[in-house]
Amino acid sequence: MYYEFYLDLYFLENLMMNALVLHMAGQIQKEKTSLIRLSAAAAAAAACSCAIVVLPIHKNVVCSLAVSILLCPFMVVTGYGKRNMIPMTISVMGLSVLLGGIWELLRRCFPAPFYLVVPAGYLPVRLVWELHRRRRRRAQYIYDVILQRGQKKTAVKGLLDSGNRLVQPVTAKPVHIVDFDEIKKLLSEQEIRELTGLLNLEIPSGASGQFLYIPYHSIGDVRGVLPAITLDQISIKHGESAHSTKGALAAISKEAVSSAGEYQMILHPRILE
Repeated sequence: MYYEFYLDLYFLENLMMNALVLHMAGQIQKEKTSLIRLSAAAAAAAACSCAIVVLPIHKNVVCSLAVSILLCPFMVVTGYGKRNMIPMTISVMGLSVLLGGIWELLRRCFPAPFYLVVPAGYLPVRLVWELHRRRRRRAQYIYDVILQRGQKKTAVKGLLDSGNRLVQPVTAKPVHIVDFDEIKKLLSEQEIRELTGLLNLEIPSGASGQFLYIPYHSIGDVRGVLPAITLDQISIKHGESAHSTKGALAAISKEAVSSAGEYQMILHPRILE
């Protein structure tokens, strides 16, 4: 029994896989390089992989494995330089195992050409990473918030949104936006009934005078008004930094400000001033 082995196809397969692994490792470690340098590193490693197969070294499993492992730091240094070499090498090794397993599984389950299998295995992993990166980036702007009115307090998560330009028209005072379900924890039963009517644009009888309407204009030319109330204090904390504001205005949203429930309040960026 013998096998036909096409060295040129083997080289191209390794070239494509090495390039994708190197590129994604650079994205994870936030390292940049030129396309020429990345391609050269991928090609050099692919050539070494071909040499392992052609030379007698492939008959010794230990030596073959050792050379394959050494190819990872070799690719990193060639493609990105010595800076951040250890984290980059760990990323390349991890991605090689992960993507290599996915590619092998796809090749066995779907007899498709390698140039289709490789992107099919790479894209889902890249998508998961992008979603994770976006979620982590957003988490950097989510603060622990304490809302206080009188003797009542409630803790929420607040998103510091630079796009929130909502202000009180007369005084230009910044206005934060908070979920109805959270703000009602600070209100009396009568105030909750009054606020419910205001959210439905109804004029309640015997108004307490605690609420006012704030006009807003959102993306898509959506216009309207939101009822708002003055809080005694808003305290925010993120890591070691903390800040508090007295007499802050909070507009109340009938719908949840975060569909995923990640936060219950949208903070005005001027709260940090």
